[in-house]
Amino acid sequence: MAYMVMVVADDVDQLNAILEAWKDIHIDDVVFVDSTCFHRAALKSRHIPMRFMFETLGGRQQCSVTMFGIVADENIVQQCLAQAETVLGDLDTATNALLAAWPLSVIKGFPKRQGVS
Repeated sequence: MAYMVMVVADDVDQLNAILEAWKDIHIDDVVFVDSTCFHRAALKSRHIPMRFMFETLGGRQQCSVTMFGIVADENIVQQCLAQAETVLGDLDTATNALLAAWPLSVIKGFPKRQGVS
């Protein structure tokens, strides 16, 4: 059964390094999404409008990047985890990154890759 793998990290350079490491295990079809962590958005200082102060209007501040990829099975999820930890360090103690994976019962769309059902 195929799995969705999600990695969230503070720095896009970290995810680029993970992507390079994943190429060694033939995982190269991933999606990057800019994201904002709720707990970090709450730490943002209150907005006090001031005369003659220019700022970006609307939009939230990006503070993390999320990467999604589909892999063939749980064995490859474990390989993805090992490769990610070579870049991010031990995720059990990380405060700036996480990896999660869950099974996919239905996949429809994009051409099927060898090994992904």
